[in-house]
Amino acid sequence: MVKHTKRIATQLLKIVFSVGIIFWLVQSGKLNFSALRSLLSPTIILISFALIGINLFLTSERWRLLIKSQNINAKIWPSFKLTLIGTFFNFAMPGGVGGDVIKAFYFTRDNPGSKVVAVTSVLIDRILGLFSMILLALLVMVYDIEHVQTVPTLLHLFWFILALFIAFSLGLALVFSAKLYHNQVLKKLINKLPMSEKFMKLYESLHLYGKHGPRIIQVIVLSLIAQTCTILFLYVVGMAAGFSDVTAKTYFLVAPLGFMATAIPISPAGVGVGQAAFYFLFNLYTGKSTDLGPTAITAFQVGSFAISLLGAFFYLRYKRPNDMAEAEQLT
Repeated sequence: MVKHTKRIATQLLKIVFSVGIIFWLVQSGKLNFSALRSLLSPTIILISFALIGINLFLTSERWRLLIKSQNINAKIWPSFKLTLIGTFFNFAMPGGVGGDVIKAFYFTRDNPGSKVVAVTSVLIDRILGLFSMILLALLVMVYDIEHVQTVPTLLHLFWFILALFIAFSLGLALVFSAKLYHNQVLKKLINKLPMSEKFMKLYESLHLYGKHGPRIIQVIVLSLIAQTCTILFLYVVGMAAGFSDVTAKTYFLVAPLGFMATAIPISPAGVGVGQAAFYFLFNLYTGKSTDLGPTAITAFQVGSFAISLLGAFFYLRYKRPNDMAEAEQLT
């Protein structure tokens, strides 16, 4: 009961936080909802939904590839339905039960005996997705290094992203290394940690994914393509909203960094955090004040939520009275 109440309180704080940021952005003129009206044409809506849909489908395929690497026959359509359900719950999380937990729970229910794979596949999917964002941001900053060097804040950000890339690369190499696994070096270190049994199970589970190097590369490539679809969406929105002076490379730099900020779980689906992050990043990179960032990410969140309503439909067909209580046991 106490745990459940704490989760509800945490979720309410997240909602208040996101609403507060949105209110501040609107009151200060940094988020201009009138700019979204220019997007309400059939052509823009069709292109936008297509790009978001492709992004979600590729995200689902990324997760499915990871599951298949563990010798479980995950099918395309059921996996996509679970991804839509997870997306819906990223926006509407009852009591702190997030989309990833719900997705893993229903996969386990449909595939008995797959609980460990369901949980670890969601975790490694998130890790590799974030790694791909870091990689894309780093590549774009290297490509545009001359401009990056002229802005001190951007240069600091470049070194931070480079450090993150190195840290993630080393971390993945250590976890996936067969030599370290057989030498038991990491196992000895883990045994010295608090809750060593849980960390050991997690390490052994994650290590299994490293045995399928080609699949890991496929997952990263799918992530990059999915991110490109999202960036194209932001670009289409920016052009339709009248921000034709912003170059495509700006979107390719800002988007990965902005979505990295929304991945921090301090508001539902990154609402509020995304608006503030994209506002800061677009202004930083263009060197001028513009409401492009909040406009673009708001359009993306609205479009994602609209598509995620399909997930709500599939969830209602899945749902049983005690599903939420059972799902909470996965966290």
